[in-house]
Amino acid sequence: MPVLVSYPLLLWSVGILLARLVLASRTATSRLVNIALALGISSGLARERAIQSAVASATGTVINVPLMQQVGTVALLLALAPLIAIALRWRRPEGHASTTTVMMLALASGALMIVVGSSARGSGEYIDVQPGWRTAVYFALFSAWAASMPYLYLRVSVGELRRGQLPTQVSMVFWLFAIVAVWGLEEAVSILLMGVFAAIGIARAFVALRVTLNEVSFIYLLAVATLCAALPLWRAVTESLGVDSWTRSIRSLTPMWSDLVQTCPEVVLRHPSPQSSPVHRAHRMCVEIRDSLSLLGRYVGDLPAEGPVDSRSAAEVYYLAAHRRRADKPAGAFTKVPIEPSVDLKQEVRVLAAIGRHWPTEPRLVATTQGEQK
Repeated sequence: MPVLVSYPLLLWSVGILLARLVLASRTATSRLVNIALALGISSGLARERAIQSAVASATGTVINVPLMQQVGTVALLLALAPLIAIALRWRRPEGHASTTTVMMLALASGALMIVVGSSARGSGEYIDVQPGWRTAVYFALFSAWAASMPYLYLRVSVGELRRGQLPTQVSMVFWLFAIVAVWGLEEAVSILLMGVFAAIGIARAFVALRVTLNEVSFIYLLAVATLCAALPLWRAVTESLGVDSWTRSIRSLTPMWSDLVQTCPEVVLRHPSPQSSPVHRAHRMCVEIRDSLSLLGRYVGDLPAEGPVDSRSAAEVYYLAAHRRRADKPAGAFTKVPIEPSVDLKQEVRVLAAIGRHWPTEPRLVATTQGEQK
């Protein structure tokens, strides 16, 4: 791989890792992604010939080039372990013990690969092309981990897609996971066959092609993985600047929400988290708005028409109901205002924001309300 390609991509990965350590959330899943990315970068660095030679020279060949090559492969195996742990957490969220077990098994497998690869290092050969049972064991260990990760992600993705009722964006993500997982399984089988063929000394052209593909494709695979790891950073940056969709939704809901919680202070949820995310704050506001509208149902006057009420009419009706409650008008029978229902938080925000855009502030409506109070 030309250094003009590999080094910029490695620097890109290092930059994203550092940014994640500063900006990304501190959840267990985020930490596992950081570990996987760090190990992937280590694998990429260990594959660079200039770095292999520099380390060999600096250590007096204690860590020679063949060992660095094997360390690169082992680091890639270890990078798969946190991703496997994430997939297991999806299936069993309480699986802290399983995460520890996976990491320990990966370390044991990596150590066994280094031991098995000692013969190749002693002969100075690349283990990928050395005949003998050790090559088969070496790549069987690696392929088992390389197949486990895509298998788990494929199983999770297929299961979620079969359950259905997913938002379009989430469905697309699971479809992408499934496609990449199928490709990953094919790669794992191909690498296993390469190890077996190399061990028994057949299909040398296939082995040579597979070795070349392994070296060339890894850095691009790391770049794609880094891009996926960078996506949460975009959300963190937009949230910090206040330009993300949830923060904009909060701003659009604030005038109506402020009026409603002043009118119905009993709906305010207690003990808000000082570090809650914009989506949590938006959800909280929606709950408080809906609870306020429910309380104001006993202060609603005549509805403008039968049937569904549009956003403008709903805003006027609830605005007047809020002023009646603040004026200590007697509550009447509950009147249900037939506004659009919602099935998820995004739709709920859209429905309430549409009402909020028409939340009356015109002098005509204020005068009407004041006149009603007299």
